[in-house]
Amino acid sequence: MSYRLFGVNLVVVMGLGCTSEDTGNEQTDTETNVEVEGEYPNVDCEGVDDPCIQIAGGDALRLLEVTNMLTDNTTIVLGSGTWEMDNQVTIRSANGVTLIGQGMDETILDFAGQQVQTNGVDVIGDDFLIEGLTIQDAKKDGLRVEESDGVVIRGVRATWSGGPDSDNGSYGLYPVRSQNVLMEDCECYNSSDAGLYIGQSINVIVRNNYAKNNVAGIEIENTQYADVYGNIAEENTGGLLVFDLPGNPIVGRDVRIHDNIVRNNNISNFAPGGTVRAIPAGTGTVILASRRVEVFDNVYENNDTADIAILNGLAIEGNEDSWMIKRADAAGDVDDLSLMEDKDGNYYNFRTENIVVANNSHSGSGTAPDYNSVDLRPIGFLVAVIYQDAEAVDDVLYGTIGESGFDPIEATLNSNDNHICVGGNDQGSFASLNLEETGDGLEEGNVPGLDDIFQPAAPFAPFDCTELEGGSIAEVVLK
Repeated sequence: MSYRLFGVNLVVVMGLGCTSEDTGNEQTDTETNVEVEGEYPNVDCEGVDDPCIQIAGGDALRLLEVTNMLTDNTTIVLGSGTWEMDNQVTIRSANGVTLIGQGMDETILDFAGQQVQTNGVDVIGDDFLIEGLTIQDAKKDGLRVEESDGVVIRGVRATWSGGPDSDNGSYGLYPVRSQNVLMEDCECYNSSDAGLYIGQSINVIVRNNYAKNNVAGIEIENTQYADVYGNIAEENTGGLLVFDLPGNPIVGRDVRIHDNIVRNNNISNFAPGGTVRAIPAGTGTVILASRRVEVFDNVYENNDTADIAILNGLAIEGNEDSWMIKRADAAGDVDDLSLMEDKDGNYYNFRTENIVVANNSHSGSGTAPDYNSVDLRPIGFLVAVIYQDAEAVDDVLYGTIGESGFDPIEATLNSNDNHICVGGNDQGSFASLNLEETGDGLEEGNVPGLDDIFQPAAPFAPFDCTELEGGSIAEVVLK
C-alpha cells in the first residue's frame, strides 16, 4: 500500500498507508475532501482510501472537530499554512490514523495560544503515522504518543520559537510505553528536557534525525531493542543519551548507537529539573544504568566535557531502594539479564554492564569540562578537578562503581566485573575514574587528580574486550 507524498509513491513502513479513488485539486466542501486550490502542493486525498479528510490551512477549529470524531483508518491531510491552536490535538479511540501535512516548512501547528498546560499533539492508537509538519510552542510536549503499537513519526519538526528556555516544553517528540516505533527524518530544537525522546518502549528505530539546542538531543530511556543511527546531535547540552530511570518497569537493554555525529554539545544546561539537569554542558554520550549497549562507528567532535561516559545509576541516584522494580511489574525481556535481586525476587537496575564501545572517532573534545555547579552537576565538576592539569579529558570515561578491584597503576589489580569493553576503540583514550573514592575524597576536602585514576594505554586492559557477553545485538526489524 502507498500514498502520494511530494510527488513520489512511497511504501509505508509497518503496514501503514492507504490508497483510494478520491479526486483532489477542486473546490469542494464535502466531509471527505475540503480543499482550496494551491494548499496541497505535496500530498492530498487523491489515491487514498476513504475515509480521507482534507482540511484547509489554518482551520484549527475544523481540525479539532475531526480529531474528536475519528474512526479507524482515517487519513487527515492538512493544507499549507500556520494553524493557531488554542488546545491540543487529541487522537483517541481509533487505530490506523494518519495525520499528514505538506512538509515541515509548509504546515505549522502553532500552540502558543494554548490556554492550559497540555501537549501539542497527543495520541493513543495503534498503527499511527504522523508526517510532514511542524509542531511549535506547545506548553508541554510537542508530540506525545502513548501505549501504542506501530508508530511512525517521519519528517516532523518540534520546536519552541523563542530559543532555549527553561519555560519551554519538556520533550519535542516523545513516544512512550509503545512498541514498534520508527522515528526518522525529524528535527527538534529548544526542548527543556529532551528533543527526540524514546521512553519505556520496545522495538525502536531512530534514524536520520537532527537535534539542536535541546538540553538532551536524543534520549533512549528504559527501552528494549533500539537501533539509533544516521542522526546528528549538535549544540545541545548533552548529545545522545542511553539510560534507565529508577522504578520504571521496563529495564533498558539491547541498544545499538552507531553511525551518528555527536558534536559541539556545549550549551548551558537550562533544564528546570529532572535527571537531565545533572548533565554537564559539553557531554557527548552518557550510558547510565543500562546493559547490552553497543556504541560504534560514531563521530565525536568538540564536546567540551567528554565524549562518552559510562556510569552506574548510583552516580545520579544513590539510594538503591529507588531502583527497585517489583518482579510482578517488570515488563519486556529480563530473564536473561542477571539483574540484581532481593530476597523476594524483586529487581534492581542501577548497574551498567555489558557495554561495547568500538571504532568511534574523537577529536577536539574534553578541553573545557563544565565545573559551574558542584551541587547540580557534581560529575562534571569532579571531572574538571581531576583533569585540571591535563590538556584534555580522556575520550571514554568509566565511573567504576561496583567494581571489586581498582588500582591507578597496575592493570591486573583492576577488575572488569561489569564487562565494559573499549578494546576496539583505539582511536580514542580511556580512563577509569573510581568515582566512589574520588567523589568521597572531594567531599572530604581531598582534591583528586590524575594520579587517582586509571589511564591505561590501548587496548586498555582489563577493559580490552571487544564483544558483548551473550552475543552481539541484532538489528531491529519492525513488524
